[in-house]
Amino acid sequence: MRIRWTVPALLVALATACDNTLTVEPVNEVAADVAIVDAATARAAIAGAYDALQDDASVSYYSGDFSVFSDLSADDVRHSGTFDTYRQADRNQLSANNGTIEDIWEALYIGVVRVNRIIEKLPTVPGLSEDERDDLLGQAYFLRAVNYHNLVKLWGGVPLRLTTPGSIDEAANIDRATEAETYAQIIDDLDQALALLVTDDDPSIATRGGAWAMKSRVALYMEDWAGVVEAADSVETYGYALAPEFDDLFVAEGQTTEDIFKIPFTPEEAHFLGWYYRAKTYGGRYELAPTCALVNAFDSSVDCGQTDFMAGWSPNDDRAAFSIDVNTSSNEPFANKYLTGIGDEDLHVIRLAEVILNRAEAYAHLGQLSAAVDDLNQTRVRAGLAPLVLGVTVANNMQAVLDAIWQERRLELAFEGFRWPDLVRTGRAVAVLGITDRPHQVLYPIPQAELDVAPNVTQNSGY
Repeated sequence: MRIRWTVPALLVALATACDNTLTVEPVNEVAADVAIVDAATARAAIAGAYDALQDDASVSYYSGDFSVFSDLSADDVRHSGTFDTYRQADRNQLSANNGTIEDIWEALYIGVVRVNRIIEKLPTVPGLSEDERDDLLGQAYFLRAVNYHNLVKLWGGVPLRLTTPGSIDEAANIDRATEAETYAQIIDDLDQALALLVTDDDPSIATRGGAWAMKSRVALYMEDWAGVVEAADSVETYGYALAPEFDDLFVAEGQTTEDIFKIPFTPEEAHFLGWYYRAKTYGGRYELAPTCALVNAFDSSVDCGQTDFMAGWSPNDDRAAFSIDVNTSSNEPFANKYLTGIGDEDLHVIRLAEVILNRAEAYAHLGQLSAAVDDLNQTRVRAGLAPLVLGVTVANNMQAVLDAIWQERRLELAFEGFRWPDLVRTGRAVAVLGITDRPHQVLYPIPQAELDVAPNVTQNSGY
């Protein structure tokens, strides 16, 4: 049974063991007020904040459930295994008692707890140069923005815990911020990160380029189209470039010019995505499978009315062969983006292709359709497809260009946790998924365990 961390856990200040690896686990016996006392413990604390994203122990954040649900709730992935909580997500029949939803919520707030303690303690910790202190603080603000954006895009406005509470009563008294207030806090954190960050050459930690990239994503969700363009343009000044080949991005130890922020994994500290997605005869569990709708999006000749629809699979998109493979023993598709069941591939949180497509969408909304298509074509051409021509192969109007961009995001970012948030933020989820009888499912339920200990936190409508 997994340990349940609810709102009272937010009063537990960050306390970490001081080693120099990514895995820095909380030590409950260490008093909160002495956990970060010098340069070594400050560095260990920031490592612990990154470890919260990795979360290879409970497999509830990027290493598993969070990444999975961000596609499983949509139309690209179906549940092919035995986990009941996954089946509820696949059917868009989530309840407040779904244990995986609770685990995801808790994992994200554990990340918040850790960075809050760093932000509180770091300004007065001795033994750090001004540059290192600023950079560590900038990384903490960046990570808090990532955690809160992952919360708001699934739940809407959420409780904003920005300081460590002094008592259980104070922790339990928290209520929900509005969605607008949550986004305002995220933008403020990213601005703080940009003012403080010094490093800019390691995609496994927060950098100025990463903060601008994250800002392009957040601005997209806020429909701040000019802000998306400004942020994406700023990203490009740091020298990122699309990887020459799509499959360069997903090898275990690969690092490309496209990497902006990623989470390292090893066989000892592994994620579960390959294990969950791959066919059993190819080293996986096959808990999840591509839908025929996604197969058809890559290859329009596939007939989803046929039981053996993979028999005609012949895509001309380079991403298709890398993202989806066929189990020859059953002729069923499985996701191939994670090349083994070992889970030692680094996972992208942000890569340049997403930033370019963020800007393409913003350009379309701003009426700059030629610029939008130019950006869209960057990933299409990399995938071996002919560029779209405005007024010829894509109609010269905003909706047609947006449809092409959304389709491109679907193909480029398949199995990377974008499809569900994209459908929700663009208002297409209810129609695409056919959930007109339960439209409230576009927001996840606040876990019942959270409501039980925090009576001022209100449930999302419909649950």
